[in-house]
Parts: sequence; C-alpha cells; structure tokens
Amino acid sequence: MILFYDHLVDKTEINIYLDKLDAPENHKGKIRQLTDDILHQGLLEFILQKLHPHQHTTFLDRFHAAPFDPELLEYLRDHTDDNFEKELRSEASRLVSLIKKDLKI
Repeated sequence: MILFYDHLVDKTEINIYLDKLDAPENHKGKIRQLTDDILHQGLLEFILQKLHPHQHTTFLDRFHAAPFDPELLEYLRDHTDDNFEKELRSEASRLVSLIKKDLKI
C-alpha cells in the first residue's frame, strides 16, 4: 500500500540487504512486512505526538479514508509547523537506523 509519507522514508539499504539475504522468499517477505509495520507504527506515533489531541480523530479518519493522499502532509504542516516534513523525514531516518541495527546491516 502506498502511504502519503513513503517519499520521506529511505529503505534502500534494508531492501538491498534483504535482496542479497540467503533466505526463503517468504522469510524475506515477513521481514519486509515487519519493517513496514515498525516504520508505520513509529511514524504514526510521532505524528500523533505532534498533533493536538483534538486533531487526532480528524487526522486518523482522513488517513484511514485515503492513506495515499498527499494532502495529509499539508494537513500536518497546517496543524504542526512548517518544518514538519523535515521532522518526519528525520524520524523515519531514525527508525530505519534502528531497524538496520537490529538486522546488523
């Protein structure tokens, strides 16, 4: 599934590592799914921490209706600050680094 923040997340090194990994494809697929789940949960937590609690329902309703909608990023910029995209990219990078450490990349 394509998500509105995908362009901010660089999983290149993880994908290269998994492509070269000598393991069954279903095992690699499970690792990819776990990676996506960890990133998604971490980024949603980050987003909700940045939003005022009364904005959580609106954001989550919009996200569930259209998780790919680039207007979600605009909504977040409007309700947090202009640097939100940079902060989200930084958080994604931090999470990817943690995953790489766990995978020993």
